[in-house]
Amino acid sequence: MLRKCLSYLLLTLILLAAHVVTPLRTVAFSDEPDVAARLAAIEKAIEDKRKELGVPGLSLVIVKDDKVIYLKGLGLKDAERKLPVTPDTLFAIGSCTKAFTAMAAVMSAEEGKLSLDDSPKKYLPYFKLQDPEADAKITIRDLLRHNSGLDRTDLIWYTGVLTREEVIRAMAFVKPTAKFREKFQYQNVMYAAAGEILGKANKSTWERVIAERLFKPLGMKASNTSVKETLKSSDFATGYNLKDQKATKVPMREFPNAAPAGAINSNARDMAAWLRLMLSGGVFEGKRLVSEKGFQELVSEQTKIGGKTSYGLGWMLGEWKGHKVISHGGGIDGFNSLVALMPDQKLGFALLTNVSSSTLPLTAQEAIWSNLVGQPEAVASAPAGSAEPAVDPKEEVGVYNFAQANMKIEIVFKDGQLTAIVPGQPNYPLINVGGRRYKFGPPAPDGFFMTFRPVKGKEGETEMYLEQPHGNYVLPKLKPEEVAVATAAVANYTGPFKELLGSYERNGITIEITLKEGQVALFVPGQPPYPLVEKEKDTFGATNLPDSYRILVKRDEAGKVSGLLLKQPNGDFDFKRAPEATTAVSISVEELMAKVIEAAGGEANLRRNHSMVITATVDFENQGMTGEQIVQAKAPNLAASHLTLVALGKKIGWIREYFDGQSGGTETSFSPLTEFTDKLLENARINADFYAELNWKKLYKTVVIKAKAKVGDEDVYVVVKTPEKGDPVTDYISAKSFLLLKRDRLIPLGIVEGSLPMTESFSDHRLVEGVMIPFKTVTKHPTMGNVITKVKEVKFNVDIPETAFRPQTKRS
Repeated sequence: MLRKCLSYLLLTLILLAAHVVTPLRTVAFSDEPDVAARLAAIEKAIEDKRKELGVPGLSLVIVKDDKVIYLKGLGLKDAERKLPVTPDTLFAIGSCTKAFTAMAAVMSAEEGKLSLDDSPKKYLPYFKLQDPEADAKITIRDLLRHNSGLDRTDLIWYTGVLTREEVIRAMAFVKPTAKFREKFQYQNVMYAAAGEILGKANKSTWERVIAERLFKPLGMKASNTSVKETLKSSDFATGYNLKDQKATKVPMREFPNAAPAGAINSNARDMAAWLRLMLSGGVFEGKRLVSEKGFQELVSEQTKIGGKTSYGLGWMLGEWKGHKVISHGGGIDGFNSLVALMPDQKLGFALLTNVSSSTLPLTAQEAIWSNLVGQPEAVASAPAGSAEPAVDPKEEVGVYNFAQANMKIEIVFKDGQLTAIVPGQPNYPLINVGGRRYKFGPPAPDGFFMTFRPVKGKEGETEMYLEQPHGNYVLPKLKPEEVAVATAAVANYTGPFKELLGSYERNGITIEITLKEGQVALFVPGQPPYPLVEKEKDTFGATNLPDSYRILVKRDEAGKVSGLLLKQPNGDFDFKRAPEATTAVSISVEELMAKVIEAAGGEANLRRNHSMVITATVDFENQGMTGEQIVQAKAPNLAASHLTLVALGKKIGWIREYFDGQSGGTETSFSPLTEFTDKLLENARINADFYAELNWKKLYKTVVIKAKAKVGDEDVYVVVKTPEKGDPVTDYISAKSFLLLKRDRLIPLGIVEGSLPMTESFSDHRLVEGVMIPFKTVTKHPTMGNVITKVKEVKFNVDIPETAFRPQTKRS
């Protein structure tokens, strides 16, 4: 029950997402006279996809050679009142706001009002970070390029209670998830700080600076920075959540505390001026608003993301068949947008939609690039291989060799769905989009597809066509004997470095030491193999790395390999050895279940209780918040939890979950009630079972003891429990105490398809009235970071009214 509330803390959050465009063929626009036909093809592709997905409405503007060549609204701005979208309909543009904040910061720097290399403390004396190095060295430029070392800290502002200054102050209590400037980590509060600095430097506010320095000279008369102003307009869109082609109305979110990260509301007509400014390199109607040098800072690489993707200042930077592409997406409750530019073609577009999330921006960019830059027939024809007729999904199962990335992708079929297993990454559900073509489900971003097709000239063999934002690849399917040979080679290896072979983990990243053509090599996902060369005892270099790189072997007290330390010029990185599974299991499921029940206190003690109340403290160490939690449970399957969130000593909101035996949901102080459906409902049903330890066979369709492994130094049984409808969970049960030590599970996303992986570790088990309870749980949450829950008190057989397990707020 303690785990239940933490499983879905961010289901109601609409995180601000960035998008990158994908490559296609190119020709000169002037070579093709049929512009009207091309624009008609674009509109048809987008409109067909809008209707297919169930998106109520959108507005689109396309600019080419400093001229608006398309400006139109499609669908409805208000589905209930059947009001059509117009080019003047206001939409929230979400994180597309960041580019405006960055532009204004560069303009202010050119005027001498600030320097991008200033410390934030110069303008905000209260600005502080927990990491001493980051606190001492961070600059305004770092705020704008997402390399502070902090991961997302969105819930702290999303609750809407703290002021902008308080949200920024709270960052002093956030534990970083990376070293300063080590890597790209999207960070909205750092943009809030940059905006606040912008206001202070101009002796004004961020809102007025954006209005006076950008909206006014660009003639963006309808655009604003608050929901209050939008609602005064006679033409604004209603926002919706979208699931299973059903749109559900959601209120617009006012968030002045993080406004510089995503609060601008605009329309397609106004966004045309923004596109013209960007495509002209900082010039609008003959007047330069930012210098050439300043403009180049905005659109030049500031932080590497991966592959050919990087971040400038307020812009994602990608590539499209050799053409530089500048883009940014935005999302907030009920709205999703994309702005994308191809500077060398003087071409750009802004797409504004009134749903929280959809694949429509991906369709739009493919249609626009392929029709206005690529060959017209590129849109008319289906993507490569997608015309292949559908086959039984089980036929796609196998191992595919991704030679360019030096990894193998395994396709498995479970729970009626294909899943892609990529080394070092979460599993990706594959969603069929026609024939043998599949898109990657969450947590993958938009733009990733797999198409299975026969090998040309070898119709009996299969290959995978992998489409990615940074390039497309063909992956051959390995024959069973090829997989067996590779597996046997590792198993039979008897060389001097045999003890190094295996997987190593750090912050969700897995690297591997294995064989490459008979030689021991280090494999990092997406990189070439690094053949190891021993420099001295337990110290290795690689034949294809500079001498400044070293791989140090770490050992435990018994001398066994426990991890690796990768020493690089940009820092040292610790990797722990992943548990080594074995297949030698000499216990049946029934025997293990009996021992688990005995360890939990015995069936008699468990059944003696009919209700329970737990109070606990919660520490969101990567979020700058704490919490107080009350969990209530009642036999046979009623459950509720209430979590009060606290930051800077102030209550900032609450999250409540309930399950009444049949239905359940999440309600919060800052968002509408969300009712559980599908996997969320199934997971709630399982989690609410009061006698879960006694009911393995009732709750799960299958229970399999997969292997023996280790959690830390302790031997464990790896038990995979698969329910009828929900996602499987993997339990790691001590082979000594038979207590649950760790659990891997998936969190369904709720309003969109897919799940995210989460790991929970349990310790400090104590007997309470004969029942064993874990008093400490550490949850590695995919979006919240580490969440530490400590039990304060457990009470059994408390009188709890039935109303405690029902919703306390009205359904939206």
